[in-house]
Amino acid sequence: MAFRVNRLARVSSLLWRTDTRQLKRFTNCVVAHPFVPLPFTGSQRSMVATVARRRSARLEALNSSSSSDNEKPKPAKANKKPAKARAKVSTQKNEKDSRVPGSNRSVEMVAADTKAVPPATDATSNVKPKSKEAVMLPRSREMALKKKYPELNWIMGIDEAGRGPLAGPVVAAAAIVPDNIKGITDSKKITCESAREELYEQIVNSPGVIWAVAVVDAGRIDEINILQATMQAMSMAASALVMDGPEASNRWDQAAMQPVCVSRKGSYVTCGGTKPVQKTTANTDSSEEHCNSAATAPYYALIDGNRVPKDLVCECEPIVKGDSKEYAIAAASILAKVSRDRLMHGYDKLYPAYNLAQHKGYPTKNHMAAVHKFGASPIHRRSFAPLKHMQFNEKGEVIHDSDSQ
Repeated sequence: MAFRVNRLARVSSLLWRTDTRQLKRFTNCVVAHPFVPLPFTGSQRSMVATVARRRSARLEALNSSSSSDNEKPKPAKANKKPAKARAKVSTQKNEKDSRVPGSNRSVEMVAADTKAVPPATDATSNVKPKSKEAVMLPRSREMALKKKYPELNWIMGIDEAGRGPLAGPVVAAAAIVPDNIKGITDSKKITCESAREELYEQIVNSPGVIWAVAVVDAGRIDEINILQATMQAMSMAASALVMDGPEASNRWDQAAMQPVCVSRKGSYVTCGGTKPVQKTTANTDSSEEHCNSAATAPYYALIDGNRVPKDLVCECEPIVKGDSKEYAIAAASILAKVSRDRLMHGYDKLYPAYNLAQHKGYPTKNHMAAVHKFGASPIHRRSFAPLKHMQFNEKGEVIHDSDSQ
């Protein structure tokens, strides 16, 4: 038993020793005599032998590398050839090096042939790649409605902008755009502000367009909450397009003369384009299906989202993510977004401390730092967190912030 223990200790010590010859001798012994009564099973003995072999190989590699490093480099032989012969050999060597690999032709010859003969091209290589065309959303739902209800003369898209910011109004737009304008898509996907401005001008100047933009200010938002303010703005924009009642024409003329600007206070509507026609009377068809359909009026609205205003002046339906699905809604989203951005640029000149032109009233880090330093402006929404957790004096300065405690 003592002999076996000593053998085991010897194996353990040899695995970490640097004596290559002794380790190799013991490794050969273990491999040659696997029946030696070591205190291991067969798989353990083979594992010990494998480890010993690998250790020996590593040590031999280290010894060979150290011995090669210690060897002194041999001195270069003196060139006994005459100068003329050496020049001839170097010339032949340079010519050989200048040849193209895998060929007997020199690089200069290949270059000359390349200049003389143009490279072979396919039939498609002469075709210039097409530039990325602007995406235009389809009118899928609009066409389906007109096919089902031919009496529908005007199908408008309605969308809003500015529900989430801490400052500024919420803006809704309604648009009837008969012309197909390339690039009309969700305004949130058009990241370049100048591109949105260009599309805005194309929409409002397109033939047969009818549009309206409604603005609901921060005071009204704090009074009735942002959801109701958004519904009110949508209803106001749609009412400007629907000629219902004897005063509709006068309302249109007044709204068309007053553009969106920071000098206008409260909630208001502006509109433009071709003046819509007077709303016709409801169809007197007695069939239940016809009376309950959208064909009872010439106006119909496609609204972005999952809610519709209760007091809308025409038939409507909501489309979730409609600004990325339907052409008319996307056009309205561009009008609403650009109108609000223009307002925020105007407010930035009135309240330069908040840098509203950059973040458009959204709660960025710099915006919140400016609020803590300068207080809240008249266009800030006091009902939005974190402003609703702050107390302000008459000048708008922060006198208490419950979130900071």
